[in-house]
Amino acid sequence: MTSTPPRNTSKTEPVNKRPLDPIDRSIVEGGLRIKDVYIDRSIDLLLLVLNNGQVVRSSVSDHERLRSASPAELQRWKLIAGGTGITWPKLDEDLSLRGFIQAESIERTLRTITAPPGRTGRPTRARTKVV
Repeated sequence: MTSTPPRNTSKTEPVNKRPLDPIDRSIVEGGLRIKDVYIDRSIDLLLLVLNNGQVVRSSVSDHERLRSASPAELQRWKLIAGGTGITWPKLDEDLSLRGFIQAESIERTLRTITAPPGRTGRPTRARTKVV
């Protein structure tokens, strides 16, 4: 006799769904989306402007297909999956908001933990004295 897992007949509740991590919660429950994309190959910069006003930064060179693309090809991107991803159809490249957030978080953490003692690894801001 073999046992079969219970069948979910609900159309709204997924079966065996993993718990959401903080990034997924921000995207799924918080509605975080890509609003716009700016690419400047001359300075190896890929910026995602999010619907909450925040910016996620990446390097064009971090993505193999983008690295070898022409400037014109780089500008032919489209938002997909309701703004949770970007595609470059001619380059056959799809990138997710989740992946960008995860990569930036890892980079920021590494800068912090590898900074010399007494430094946080974060850029300092000039402070002005109010008189």
